[in-house]
Amino acid sequence: MKLTAIVKRGVAAGTVLTPHRHADGYFVASMTRFQKDYVLVRTEHELLDYVRRGYSIRMSNPRVNNHRAASLIRPSSVITTP
Repeated sequence: MKLTAIVKRGVAAGTVLTPHRHADGYFVASMTRFQKDYVLVRTEHELLDYVRRGYSIRMSNPRVNNHRAASLIRPSSVITTP
């Protein structure tokens, strides 16, 4: 499964976001926006399990200036495709 999200408003509307892999190699899932609540996972497959349980995930698009930094995207906005 591939995880994506599409920015719906603002100057970046239409930008496709994908899970953000941090420098340490991990993806992040979290129930809150606070780092103390982050769950670190190694694969997008693990990330999908957290999305299904209601966790938000950090996503970005490094090719777009205003979305290089990761944003926490709620599960209802995450699109899964085979």
